[in-house]
Amino acid sequence: MSDFIKLEEWLEKACAGDTMRQAAAETLLKMATAAREVSHMVARGPMDPVVAGVPRQERPEKFDRKAGELFTSALAEAPVAQVARERGMVRPGKAGAPVALALDVLNGVQNIVANIPTGSFFSFLPEKGGETYAQPGSAQVCGGFFMYGPRTMLVFSFGRGTIVANMDPETGVFHITSENRQLPEVPAREYAANASNYRFWDSAIRTYVNDMIDGAEGPREADYNMRWASSLPAETVRILNRGGIFLYPGDSRPGHRHGRMRLLFHANPVALVVEQAGGAATDGENRILDKTPAERGQRTPLVFGSTSEVERVKRYYELPVGGSRSPLFSRRTLFR
Repeated sequence: MSDFIKLEEWLEKACAGDTMRQAAAETLLKMATAAREVSHMVARGPMDPVVAGVPRQERPEKFDRKAGELFTSALAEAPVAQVARERGMVRPGKAGAPVALALDVLNGVQNIVANIPTGSFFSFLPEKGGETYAQPGSAQVCGGFFMYGPRTMLVFSFGRGTIVANMDPETGVFHITSENRQLPEVPAREYAANASNYRFWDSAIRTYVNDMIDGAEGPREADYNMRWASSLPAETVRILNRGGIFLYPGDSRPGHRHGRMRLLFHANPVALVVEQAGGAATDGENRILDKTPAERGQRTPLVFGSTSEVERVKRYYELPVGGSRSPLFSRRTLFR
C-alpha cells in the first residue's frame, strides 16, 4: 500500500486551516474505525456473534442495532455538536463544536442476507442549533458514504472534488485511491431503475424509459442496458465509475408520491459526491442540493448520474402530457 496515501494523512493536509473541515475530518476518521468493524460484521454475515441463534428474519434488526452501537461509541468524543440518525433520533454531541452530523448507520441492511452491498451514509452541516438540519444540501461541509461490498470503500467530498478510499482488509487502514474521481466523458448506455414500479411512474419517467427500451430502433437510436442492484451505495459507485443514470422517482403508490429517499440522509450526500465528480442530481426537475428539508425525515425523488442524462429527464417533464408518445411528437421526440 506504499503507493497510496493514508486517509488520515490526506485529511490533515486537505483540511488544514479550516475549523469546520477539520472537525468533520476528525469525526470522519472516528467513523472509519466504526466502519471497519461494521465491514467485518457484514462480511461474517450469519456467522457473526451478533446474530447467533437469531431467526433469519430478525437478523437485519440485530445488524442495524449493532452498527448503531459501533458508530455511537466511535463518535463519543467526536467534535460534532449533535448527531441525527435516519430513524429519527437526535442526540447532543460536544458543546461548541462547529459542525453537526446526519447519519444512516447501515442503509440497505436487508441486503446482508443476500450478500448485496450495504453502506453508511453521512452528511456534515454547519452547526446552527435548532436550524441545523433545515439547511439546503449545498451547505454541506462534507458528505459521502462507506460501502461494504467486495471491497470496503469510502466515497466523500468536502466540496473540492470527489475522493475515493479503499480499506486494506488485512490492516483495516483506509488508503486514498482516487483524489478527483470524475464520471466518464462518454457515459455507459445504462440506466438503473426498479422496473416493477413502471405502472406507478408519471408519464415523463415512463416516456424517458420507453425511449431507451426502444433501443436502436427508437428515438434514442442506441441500445441501453438496465441495471438494478437495489443498493444505493453500489448504484452510486457504479455511476461514478461508468456513468449513466439512476432513477428513483416518486410514484402514485400511497406514501410514494414525494419519493422514498431521505433528502437529508441519502440524497444530499449522494448529490454532493456526484456533482463534485462532474455529474448531476435532481428530484427529476429540481436540483437536490437546492432543496431545504421541511423536516429531518423528508423524502424526495432522486435522479442522478451523467449530467446529459439528468438534464434530459428534466426536459421530458417539459414535454406535453404523454411525452414523445403523444400525437404531437409521434415517434420522434423533441430531441431529434
